[in-house]
Amino acid sequence: MNASKPILIAYDGSEGAKAAIEAAGRLFPNDSAVVVSAWHSTAAASAASLIAIPAGVATSAYRELDKESERQATERAREGADAAKDAGLDATASALCSHGQVWAAIVDAADQEDARAIVVGSRGLSGVKSALLGSVANGVVHHSTRPVVVIPSGA
Repeated sequence: MNASKPILIAYDGSEGAKAAIEAAGRLFPNDSAVVVSAWHSTAAASAASLIAIPAGVATSAYRELDKESERQATERAREGADAAKDAGLDATASALCSHGQVWAAIVDAADQEDARAIVVGSRGLSGVKSALLGSVANGVVHHSTRPVVVIPSGA
């Protein structure tokens, strides 16, 4: 692997994400990292689902929701980058706009950054629950062409 390429760490503020940052600091000491936090865009939602709301009102409301979602994701990403710096990484923060599956936004971000690895936390779901609910870590593992490190929350 090329040490000049950053690692990408997915961060949502959960205990699993915090454990992933701490582990990344141990596994990749002094490396560069991009800490990402995803948010969902509501502006792309179909106006047809809001028949009782005039289109202009819906568009304005979607924009406000998107602004707040992006603000929160930016704050979370900065929190994660600060934790990554405390863990010994040279970290930057980035909020990801997800128009679909969060795992897809993470995989795309890793491709854009040319990350050498993706680090994600595990929510610790059982196999049955994971199959029913899906999971970000599962999606990243199955769709990334890059190495993926999944850290259990108790790590």
